[in-house]
Amino acid sequence: MEKELRTIVAKIAETPDDFSRSAHLRDELKVDSVRVMELMFEIEQTFSVKFPEERYAEVGTFDDLVRVVQSLKL
Repeated sequence: MEKELRTIVAKIAETPDDFSRSAHLRDELKVDSVRVMELMFEIEQTFSVKFPEERYAEVGTFDDLVRVVQSLKL
């Protein structure tokens, strides 16, 4: 799952996928509010989950994103 998430984030952030797990989505990867919506949509489509907007408040880093998506798949 991490590899797929990494690919999605890299595509949306328009950056190579070799960023660290501690990379901050907004500050380092430039995932702004418009891209957040795109990111959530892509995650929902790829993993067949519902990504509630309020859960995104828990996400700062790529590692946080992995953790939240894993919890949505349970």
